[in-house]
Formats: sequence, structure tokens, C-alpha cells
Amino acid sequence: MTGAPVGSPGAASSRVAIAAAIGSLVAAPAPLLVVADFDGTLAAGSRDPAAAAIDPVAQRALRRLAALAVEQPGRVVPVVLTGRTVADVAARVRVGGLTYLGDHGLQGGRMPRGGRVRALQVTTDATFDGHRDPAERLATGVAEALGAPAWLFVERKGPSVAFHVRQAQDVPAARAAVLAAIATVEAREGLVDHGLAHYRGRSVVDLRPESAGGKREAVERLLASHRPGAVVVLGDELSDVDAFEAVAAARPGGVVGVTVAVHAADAPAPAELLAHADLAVASARDVGRFLGALGAALAAASARRSGRYR
Repeated sequence: MTGAPVGSPGAASSRVAIAAAIGSLVAAPAPLLVVADFDGTLAAGSRDPAAAAIDPVAQRALRRLAALAVEQPGRVVPVVLTGRTVADVAARVRVGGLTYLGDHGLQGGRMPRGGRVRALQVTTDATFDGHRDPAERLATGVAEALGAPAWLFVERKGPSVAFHVRQAQDVPAARAAVLAAIATVEAREGLVDHGLAHYRGRSVVDLRPESAGGKREAVERLLASHRPGAVVVLGDELSDVDAFEAVAAARPGGVVGVTVAVHAADAPAPAELLAHADLAVASARDVGRFLGALGAALAAASARRSGRYR
């Protein structure tokens, strides 16, 4: 499929378009790679990052996909790709059998079906350990420079740090204040060459190792590792533009690629994301319905192949 911008906030793709996309994904050679963002995608958008909770319909759909991955090895690879840490998102999703990629791909973890979150083994790329100290110094220094305002949520992620400002009354002004505070701390503590670069975001200032890349590189690694015949990526924010672009780049090589933007009436997706989206759904609940329909179509196709359906 090719990108088809969506118009007004909350405007969703037709059932016919969604069904056609699911049909193309299921008909493609295995495996099918399914990659979903968390905040604003599997979970409804929240002004308080700590309050985000997965939509129950989305959770059930992920469990079905995870079960299919066990029942039919090599058929589907379900992945959650988020800016959160792996431990954080796994505790919120609570679905075994998924691959969890945190910090936009810098962390990885897999929880077996029936496994507990506390047993989750998380791996990080040791290449970026040298960024842990400046990231921590910036996390502490920026909060102190701003007077630890109630609207600021500092997310420490080891070699990277994110300053969330979505709880502020004036998000652009709060984001500008964070940027100014970062410059102040950098100058005061001599952190000019810390190697952390700004990543995409509307209501967050995300500093991560400059050479680490983001969701584009994470999806590229998944594509190289699994060599899927089809891939679908679902997201709602600027960071997901990178993931959508990785899907577009894979299409000339024969991969069936579908990109799905979450474009809610009260939280419209950025125009740049919509420009790269094949489909739009209006909520995390609709993401769950999409993934549920995808799982049902995969199961039906398997039943037909095995001769259970005549």
C-alpha cells in the first residue's frame, strides 16, 4: 500500500479499506511482522504518563496474536515498540509471548506466555553505556533548574532521558522552558559534547545517544532479522514517522507494508504521520479491533489451509 493522508481529526478509514489491508497482510508469505506503539496506540492518550493503561480490547487482541505465534511458529511476530522502558511497558501490557522493544529500540525483552513481568529479562546495548552519566546529570539538573514543576515528568532510561510536558497548560511554552533548562545545565556542567541528540516529539523532549537512531532503525533491524513477507506498524506520534518510513523503504523489496495512524478527535495525529499512513483508526479501542480482526483472519486462513473449512 502507499501513504494516503487522512483529513479531519477522528476521521477513520472505511471498513472496506481496513478489510482489504488485512487481506493483503494475511495473503503475503509468512512471517507477518506486527509492530505497535503503546502510548496513544495500544493505550488511550493520557496527560499523565504514569496513568497510561492498555485498552482491554487491544490487550485481548495481542494475546490472540501471541497464541497464534506459539501455535503456528513462524507465522506471526507480534512486537510492542515504545519510547518507554521495557520493564514499564511490559508491566502495562501484561501479555506473554510478545517481543518488547523499549526506549525506541535501545532495550529489548521477551516474556514467555504465562510468564511474570518480574521474570522479564531485559537486554540493553552496552555500546551506549557511556551516555548514562550525562543523561542522569541532565535529568537531575533540568528538574532542579525548572524548580521541579508539577507538569514535568522526567523519564530516566539509562543512556537516554525524556522530559514529558504534556501535563502543562501551555505545552509549547513548557517544552521551550525544558530546552532552555537543558542549555543551562549543559553550559554549567560542561556537557556540551555529551553525545545525546534530540529525538522527535510534540509534548516531550527526548535526549538519546546520537548514533542510536530511533524507531526507523528498530523496525529495520526487525525486518532484517525476521525477513517478513508482510509488516504492519501502528502508531500515533512523530516518533512513529520513522517506523512508517522504514515500512515504505521495505516495499520495493517485495514486502507487503501497511501503516496505521491513530487519529483521535481529541488527540489528532501529526500531519507528518498522516502523510505516511495507509489507514487511520480513531482510538486505542479501534487499534484493538484492527488487531483482533487481523488475528481472526490469520486463524481462518490457517483453518482453510488445514482443510477444516471446505
